Amino acid sequence: MGNSLFSTLNNKARKFKKSSSSKSKDHHYTRPNEQQQLQYYLPNNVKDTDIMVINHFLSRYLFQSIFSAPIQDKLSREDYKILDVGCGPGTWLLELATVNKSPKYYGIDLFPIYPSEIKPDNVEFRQGDVLKGLPYSDNTFDYVHQGNMLSVFTFEEWHSVIQELIRVCKPGGYIEFTEPELATNTGPILTRFYDALIILSESRNVKIRISKDIIKILELSSSVKNVDYKISTVSLGTKRGGNAGQAYMEVHDGYFLNDPMPETMCKFMGLSQEDYKNLFDDAKNEVENGVGPDCDIYRIWCQKAE
Repeated sequence: MGNSLFSTLNNKARKFKKSSSSKSKDHHYTRPNEQQQLQYYLPNNVKDTDIMVINHFLSRYLFQSIFSAPIQDKLSREDYKILDVGCGPGTWLLELATVNKSPKYYGIDLFPIYPSEIKPDNVEFRQGDVLKGLPYSDNTFDYVHQGNMLSVFTFEEWHSVIQELIRVCKPGGYIEFTEPELATNTGPILTRFYDALIILSESRNVKIRISKDIIKILELSSSVKNVDYKISTVSLGTKRGGNAGQAYMEVHDGYFLNDPMPETMCKFMGLSQEDYKNLFDDAKNEVENGVGPDCDIYRIWCQKAE
């Protein structure tokens, strides 16, 4: 991207930030309501639950497991408690509960899109906001999981969220994160979308590529030990990525094309919604006709100090 275009995007970001902050003063500490978030910020949740489900099964396929923390030998215990923060439709939790029937499972999400009636007896869902504090006592859960929150929290909020997950975990228990990264080695058209997304996100102190920072936060924390991680890489699109690449392309499409992202990005990029969608089609053709960007997905876990 040329310096002039990069400068233009930065100017747009400053204007965008100023506009949003006038609607929600001190937004780092005051969580705006959903309508404000969708209107003034990048979307921080995917409305299409099918995309969430695809993302879950893609991650399971890439890592050949539902989780990576060393908890398999504990899953036969009836007193074992598992929490999924930001559970969405509950896909991760419900699959784990189907395979391992002994533990007690708890899911919490800001939006109640999880099943309320048809679910196993040992699974409980509730609505809540981790930024306002999880509604659980200290040292409640043996294993705490959170995934796909890369565009939800500001950098400061990530610190408090991690501490909250540690708080509700029992000493000796495990906390695990799964986070995708934006693709690398992108062609010039897709790079245009990525650059706009990154600059717009940074204007409200959101880091899209957050995985390495999560690792650093955990490594510097005296509350946890045995920090570890795995990286699985998938090439975007079918040309290099095959079926997995096609699945990730569907997730990728959902992020950039599901409402309200087009409206948000169009205002920032100076495009009509029709031009935005046509340009994104060009980016997809760019991927399928020779440029196969690589996408890293991180699994990060640690053990709470005793």
